[in-house]
Amino acid sequence: MLWNSVIRPETPMPSVESRIAKLEAKDEIRELTGRYCHAVVDGDAATIVELFCDDGVFRSHTLAPAGRAALLEFYSAGVGAKTHKPFVQNHVIEINDETHATGRCSVEIRVLVDGEAYTQAGHYLDRYRKEEGHWRFEERHYIRYHNVPWREGWKK
Repeated sequence: MLWNSVIRPETPMPSVESRIAKLEAKDEIRELTGRYCHAVVDGDAATIVELFCDDGVFRSHTLAPAGRAALLEFYSAGVGAKTHKPFVQNHVIEINDETHATGRCSVEIRVLVDGEAYTQAGHYLDRYRKEEGHWRFEERHYIRYHNVPWREGWKK
């Protein structure tokens, strides 16, 4: 019974071309998140902002800069000191159509604040949109689980 509930014989299998296009889209989106992490480590706010759509949004806690000018101001203030080291894993991507997708990935971030190491963990809820032939962040929402000094560790 489970087999029939998952694979319906009346549903035609997608073409090889559409299956390859879906795999290519997922791979480009995974690389998008990788480029984001590398640009954060490098303190390269301009590159981070180029990874967003023109009307892109980053949501975190009570902040939600929208549009490239606001994003550049936000990231310039936050990553310029090169103190954030994000590590992304468990990336799950759903392709909605040829130009829209959603995703969720876990993130661990090592941060240096006034000479003290902190650990953060959480996940990103992402919406992606294909613009000018490239996948970009339409919205990136960071949901943080904890942010504590490394020496204390985390408890939960």
